Amino acid sequence: MISICDSAKILFLLPIASKSHINIFHSLVLGLAERDHNITVVAPLKLKEPLPNVREISPIPFEILNPAFYSGNPFERRKEGKAGLFLSFNSTFMEVGSDMMYRNEEIKHLMETGTFDLIIVNAFMNHFVLGIVHKLQVPHMYVITVPAMNVQVEKFGLYLPPSFVPCSFAAFSDRMNFKERVLNFIAEYFMLINTKVRWVPYLSKMYQDHLGSDVPDVDEIDKNVTLLLMNSHFSLTYPRPLMPDVVEVGGLHTRPSKPLPNDLENFLSEGKDGFILFNLGSIVQPKDMPVATSKMFLNVFSKLKQKVIWKWDGDLPGEVPANVKVAKWLPQQDILGHPNIKIFITHGGLLSTQEAVFHGVPLIGFPFFADQDLNIIKAEKAGFALSLEINDFTEEMLENAINKILTDDRQVAFGSFIRFSEKSNNFID
Repeated sequence: MISICDSAKILFLLPIASKSHINIFHSLVLGLAERDHNITVVAPLKLKEPLPNVREISPIPFEILNPAFYSGNPFERRKEGKAGLFLSFNSTFMEVGSDMMYRNEEIKHLMETGTFDLIIVNAFMNHFVLGIVHKLQVPHMYVITVPAMNVQVEKFGLYLPPSFVPCSFAAFSDRMNFKERVLNFIAEYFMLINTKVRWVPYLSKMYQDHLGSDVPDVDEIDKNVTLLLMNSHFSLTYPRPLMPDVVEVGGLHTRPSKPLPNDLENFLSEGKDGFILFNLGSIVQPKDMPVATSKMFLNVFSKLKQKVIWKWDGDLPGEVPANVKVAKWLPQQDILGHPNIKIFITHGGLLSTQEAVFHGVPLIGFPFFADQDLNIIKAEKAGFALSLEINDFTEEMLENAINKILTDDRQVAFGSFIRFSEKSNNFID
């Protein structure tokens, strides 16, 4: 009847993270906290509901990170090409953030007196925190919110062949022609060489300026890394050879839907023909969308029998149709789990795609950058999505895509199967 158990002291280091990426880590934090582990989280945003065994430190205000995550007009960036945002990446915010973090009194105190059993690091744009890892002399692991590339997995002795594993930022499948394989190979090795030549010295200097030049560089510290949790699943991305210390945990943040606020529930339950959710994520701002584009969406929506719920923080040109509701914020997972939903119009972010699959909702994708093209292409090949180009679509194309999904028996079967599996607890764990 009596047993002994030990709780661990775990430090999460993700001082730089977007709002969507933080959702992955918060799911892990909550899961560990529920099991009575003692958690310290260094992140730009805090939990909505504080927990007694979770300490939170925010050395870098989220406002400092805004220019990085929301830099430039995404519609214009899309015109530059799918690699436009990547090639124009400005890392100044990382220098500013790193300096703020290492000068923070709570962080200094943590490095001097903290005792932990494990450190969990955000594998995206956060390697300057490895100075803390070295200072504390604690085992560390990574969590990455997108399918990892060779630059992230090579430290585990793993190699992802570019002949059939597409780069996360390339719009290829696992069935590439010769030209695509060459481009995929170049993209992978450009990242590897760029990391070795530029990023390792650059990121190492960020913490060495504060902790001393005798602190090892990023590569040296990472020789002791223990584990990588990867927010992917072969059914939603593509198969790839993995080692035991690289584990897929795709859908970690997904959950059953909760009851909606009364105003939303009433609006979404009224229509006998169901409704469509339209959400292009947090990157696309109202001021960025061309007037002609927003008018096309409104014109198509006005012809539908279905209701439309549109996440939009700003004014729309012209009169909003009676079947369209605009809201600044929406509980996306709770809406995706509503029995009346028919389609999710999305930017194709990996987290949104996973949520749609969890709740059995077909997609119409308007990808903008990063891995969004890859996600939508895979979903389209799998038969639960249609892809359109945000800067080159017409009202007729959008209307046809909506009607095709609404009348396609495969999409109805997809939604019914997933919802049945979710209720039966048979969905992929």
